[in-house]
Amino acid sequence: MIGLALIATGTGGIKPCVAAFGGDQFRLPEDSQQLQKFFSTFYCTVNFGGFMGMIVTPALRRGIMCFGDDACYALGFGFPAILVLISIVIFVMGKPWYKIKQPRDNITLKFVLCAWYAIKKRIRYNKNIDGPPRGHWLDYSIEKYGEKLVSDMKVVCSILYLYLPVPIFWSLFDQQGSRWTFQASRLRSEVFGVTLMPDQLQVMNPAMVLLMIPMCPGGAWPLLPDLSPLHKMFAGGILAAMSFVCAGILQISIERSTLQPPGHEQTGLVALNTLGCPVELSVSGEGSARVDARGTALLSPLPHRTYDVTVICPRDCSGRIMKRYTVRTHLKTVAGMFMPIIIGQNSDDEVSLYFMDPGTFVKSLTGKPKLKVVYIGNTGPNKNVTINVETEKRLNDIYYVSNSPVDHIGESAYMCLQPGKFEWRATSADGQVSGSGEGDVRAGGVYVLCVRERLDRLDAAVLHAPNPPNELQLAWIVPQYLLVSMAEIMFAVSGLEFSFTQVLSVHSAKTSVSRPYSEPGSTESCLGRMERARPSAWPAHAVVHVGTPSTTDRRTTTLAKD
Repeated sequence: MIGLALIATGTGGIKPCVAAFGGDQFRLPEDSQQLQKFFSTFYCTVNFGGFMGMIVTPALRRGIMCFGDDACYALGFGFPAILVLISIVIFVMGKPWYKIKQPRDNITLKFVLCAWYAIKKRIRYNKNIDGPPRGHWLDYSIEKYGEKLVSDMKVVCSILYLYLPVPIFWSLFDQQGSRWTFQASRLRSEVFGVTLMPDQLQVMNPAMVLLMIPMCPGGAWPLLPDLSPLHKMFAGGILAAMSFVCAGILQISIERSTLQPPGHEQTGLVALNTLGCPVELSVSGEGSARVDARGTALLSPLPHRTYDVTVICPRDCSGRIMKRYTVRTHLKTVAGMFMPIIIGQNSDDEVSLYFMDPGTFVKSLTGKPKLKVVYIGNTGPNKNVTINVETEKRLNDIYYVSNSPVDHIGESAYMCLQPGKFEWRATSADGQVSGSGEGDVRAGGVYVLCVRERLDRLDAAVLHAPNPPNELQLAWIVPQYLLVSMAEIMFAVSGLEFSFTQVLSVHSAKTSVSRPYSEPGSTESCLGRMERARPSAWPAHAVVHVGTPSTTDRRTTTLAKD
């Protein structure tokens, strides 16, 4: 929370000010074209930094191990922190060349006090005492705060209506770092043999912005027509809406291709066959299903109740004669959970059923594959069976099999692995139980490694995937990133330009209208105009610029009403 507070404070000081500070370096309206190019260049540079950060930071986090973990978040956060410190030093070094406009007073506090005073005056307004109503609610504070501040506040309030959709746009845009990243964890992220992590997919947005900004109005090679800032912001809002339509369609496809947990009053059966021959699984009142050799079958959804389960395998099961090839049992289900059933055989060559703990088999939030180790057999206090799982990065997870497993089955907690190959080794203290193997896990999959013992020896090891790995390709997320990147250019860049120039232009227009006595190029004298003007139109003070054809120097003279 301290880190988030520091980030929020620092971002609040930088983001609202850096664009305006850059705009202060230009003279308007002479440098209006340069100002537009500045905002495009500024936004391009910001996205270049985001582009590099989205590539380098996840690579540092994932490629280097520290503190005994397969990820190094300390380096992932520390590297950009060093870059921020360097940027501060560079920014301070350029101070002698900046145009710095010193604030005269706390204008924000004045705005708040003036608005609060006007609201109180408007609430207490009495027509009989205060006279006719004012044209604007802010006019009730003119006597205390002056006409200049009130007129500026009217301009700001009129522009605020335009920015009502701005928080909505940015709240949607920032879903890239949360919901869209979670959505990417449900897609196949292998690109040309390289597995991308979900947070690395955010690099698409700054990369697309970098490519498209030069082709937009104000860029180096503009292809789109030169629209007004309001039209560009409107188009950006439409594009942002279209991007979330694409995201919604993709999410529907993801849910249809992913194993969903049963409902509150439903359940499901997951059959994991460790035998080398296919079996028939029958559920009372719900039908039957064929489970392939070393395969997985799913029956879902089913009503939540108790079932009679029957499993029949061939008498000759992959060259082994089964003494009992039919088994029946009662199964009490759990609502909202899958009931995993492992089909195997005991040391007497009888087909047997082993029941794992009920679960949902949900995928990991990070997109990493999940693996659970299940050991089936007889263990005792002198065996001390351990199963070691090691990834390609030499990271180990060890499962210590219980010396007294319930119903001859023990299962570990889920392990989150990196996508790719892994190796497993089973050992015991007496040396009788030993074996090894390898497997391949892919992003998004939920796996169960079933290791079965027979006559104090490892008889079989089968890797099942009750919830298969991600099926949809990564390319399906590209359209929504493309649309939101176009929306960002049209909305954000135009919003920066509009925010900086609109108040200045409106204020300049009001200033020029309020000073009819100093129009440049007028052939009529200022005094002549004022003499013919009605006394009520006379200003308390007027500023007159006096110049001669021989000089461009300007002197200021103050004329009183008297």
